[in-house]
Amino acid sequence: MSETIAVLTHAAREDDALATELRAHGVRVLELPCITIEHLADPAPLAVAIGSLGADDWLVVTSPAGADAIARAAAVRSRVAAIGTVTASRCASHGIGVDFVPSAATGATLARELPGPRRALLARSDRALPDLPRILRERGFTVDAVVAYHARVGARGDVDAVRRALSSTDERVAFYVESPSALDGLRAAIGPELLSRGVITHVAHR
Repeated sequence: MSETIAVLTHAAREDDALATELRAHGVRVLELPCITIEHLADPAPLAVAIGSLGADDWLVVTSPAGADAIARAAAVRSRVAAIGTVTASRCASHGIGVDFVPSAATGATLARELPGPRRALLARSDRALPDLPRILRERGFTVDAVVAYHARVGARGDVDAVRRALSSTDERVAFYVESPSALDGLRAAIGPELLSRGVITHVAHR
């Protein structure tokens, strides 16, 4: 009987709801973080950018890591948009009120649904995709972006266990990937030929 294995490639986090849910359904979970979140050595530029926002401006938070970085950097006086419910909850845990969450947890959806046009500050990874600022600008927003944290690419974990699972005829392997950065790290660690034996599932922003 074949076994289903889920390989999680996101950065390690304490309360991993996805891992808990998969295990509850009898799925074997292998954690293979392919990115590492690195705090800013100097949070001053982030603090200055946040402090420049007016009460009617938007601070856009695209990940729980972004929420953590903002909380470390400065008090928030503007309106806040969170990309998904997990990010909104992380903001709330830091005492940051969230005024907007899009109907789907993607950058493109957030950009299309954010009320405006107004000024928007995007506090996010140094490897973030360009679709969010592009769509906002097309809608007439004034968009600024500031690096809130660094996403370092590189697999950490039992790469050999993942390789063995992919080489087995008795195991089905699904990779859960949340970002292009994680996919880059996964490809480098496993190799494209072996990786093609599994199924890559995109997980929306949180």
